[in-house]
Amino acid sequence: MPEPMPLHIPRQVLLLTEESGLGGVQTTLHWLESGLAERGWQVTRLPVRRGRPSLWTCWQAARRAQVLVASNNFRPAYAAVALAWLSRRPSVVWVHGPLHEVLQQAGASSLKTTWLRRVYRRASQLVCASQTSCDSLLRVMAGVGFEPPQNLSVIRNPAVLPGAGQGDAAMPDTEVTALGFVGRLSPEKQPLHLLSMLRLLPAAYQLHVVGDGELMGAMRSAGQDLLAQGRLHLHGQQTVTAQTYRAWRATVLCSRYEGYPMTALESLACGVPCVSTPIPAMQEMLATQAPLWLARDDSPTALAEAVQRCLAQAPSDRHVAINRLQGQHRLENFVQAWDELLTRLLHKAGQGPKKQALELDASPDEPPSGGRP
Repeated sequence: MPEPMPLHIPRQVLLLTEESGLGGVQTTLHWLESGLAERGWQVTRLPVRRGRPSLWTCWQAARRAQVLVASNNFRPAYAAVALAWLSRRPSVVWVHGPLHEVLQQAGASSLKTTWLRRVYRRASQLVCASQTSCDSLLRVMAGVGFEPPQNLSVIRNPAVLPGAGQGDAAMPDTEVTALGFVGRLSPEKQPLHLLSMLRLLPAAYQLHVVGDGELMGAMRSAGQDLLAQGRLHLHGQQTVTAQTYRAWRATVLCSRYEGYPMTALESLACGVPCVSTPIPAMQEMLATQAPLWLARDDSPTALAEAVQRCLAQAPSDRHVAINRLQGQHRLENFVQAWDELLTRLLHKAGQGPKKQALELDASPDEPPSGGRP
């Protein structure tokens, strides 16, 4: 006599990841994992680069899950789509950055672009972290006879940080005006622009740079005078907390392109305004609630002017703008949108708890047709 079927099989998602350590993607993944767990999902992480298990182990993990999610849009996407095909599960590709600009910067060949199009077209769902990322993805997907995919949605990343409060941060009552930057010191972030910006600001302004990268040497060399004056502080890579942001009057971004920068969202979550070059992602984030925080162009002069405009605002006006921006990027809305999307995919694929229980009971280790992978 067969054993009775379990009354409840938890909803299970397999999260395929590539990156590790610090960074905006990892921060967002943490909030997704913890939020889904609170809503009854079992989330399993599986690395696809360093420490990747065998294909057989990957396939078994895919079979145990009900839906596969690629944490970003390159190697995890390839793995998610392939494993989903083998295990007959729905797959989601999560696109964080502006794909078109990233591929252009990398000098990607037309062959790679064609390959990416094919991968993304085979995903059950595409999720973009911002409308900017969505528009960029569509430019990559465009071609002869192109029609926008119906399985494309935008779920904006949340503004949240451990220990972050609401409203304006308590600013230090000193004669120093501290600004901050958090991010990789890489060409697309244009950190050297910050040095030119700082020289255009009054002597009371200081800049604190948190992060490391290939341009750290150039920052030290080009900023020798500012370092000697005590106006520039290069802190290197370190854990960022709410207290990091709250020590500053504003956070500054000067990127060439971004998907939807976590630095800006974290700063806002701590009650600290974020001033930026007018890239599409930051226009999307700030244009309706805080247009004065956007520079008129990407020059250091325009950035310095935007910093001064922002800090010349009445504190009450900054408070209102930050509260509204926080309201547009609530963690509960982010998690709810993902929960609803994943649940919808399960129902569409017929991968409900009852079917999952039958599959696990019948053949937990049966390989896909064609033999053991």
